[in-house]
Amino acid sequence: MDYVAVGHITVDELDGLVRLGGGVSYGSAFAAGLGLSAKVVSRVGTDLTDELLRPLMEVGVDLSGVRRACGRTTRFVIRLREISEVSGLAYRCDPISPSDLEGVEAGVIHLAPVAREVSREVAFAAINSGSLVLLDLQGVIRTFDDGLRLDGRLAEEFEGLDLVVHANLQETRAITGEDNPMNAAERLSSMFWMSSVTLGRRGAVISSPEGFVMAEGPEVDSLDDVGAGDVFTAALGIALWRGYSLEDAARFSVAAAAASTRRRGPAPVPREEVESLMPEVEVSWL
Repeated sequence: MDYVAVGHITVDELDGLVRLGGGVSYGSAFAAGLGLSAKVVSRVGTDLTDELLRPLMEVGVDLSGVRRACGRTTRFVIRLREISEVSGLAYRCDPISPSDLEGVEAGVIHLAPVAREVSREVAFAAINSGSLVLLDLQGVIRTFDDGLRLDGRLAEEFEGLDLVVHANLQETRAITGEDNPMNAAERLSSMFWMSSVTLGRRGAVISSPEGFVMAEGPEVDSLDDVGAGDVFTAALGIALWRGYSLEDAARFSVAAAAASTRRRGPAPVPREEVESLMPEVEVSWL
């Protein structure tokens, strides 16, 4: 496969609307929309219907790695405001097992946990199976025992692994204690191989062995920002895997995230649309 997403497919409740969610859904729909072979490795409940999975089926995402392993699919309650916000976890399915990745080989493996379902052992299995491995730290540092909280210390479980990591500024602050995006990205890249910190409409900072770049996002009419960070991470990994320069990878991933907000729910984004936005992404070395 070109791209494999690992983590929980979710059911999201958004102000009364129920739809498919999870980083694996957004990332795989984006990858498939680019014409890549895309697969999801997940554990879901027996309650997850084919109708909810239809957005992934229609774009050709391989769902053979999705196991019905529990009674209830992981379900979030999300409040749609100017910036979407997870307000609660209703159910959580079983964690991913390293055995779920047996036989998986991919150019890009995107570890996209949402509720601590991916362990260090799963990350090791991914590193042995993929050319480039991404990790969204959001689902690593979330805790739900006493409401939704961020415990940055939980990221230490993955420290030292050869990963490209992503977090938004709030999550990065919880991990590093830094408010400045560049300082936060630098701290993260000292823990991992490469890091990216997304800043919503302002774009992203990427820290790599080559240095730091700031990519300022283009102006778009946004309908829904849920999943934009997942699309950013998938796009960044795909661009790096394809050999893009760091500047072009930054332009591609920020443009892809911006374009994704023009849609509601997991959906493909035409390559032409992403490429049309790339010249509007201002990239500078820091």
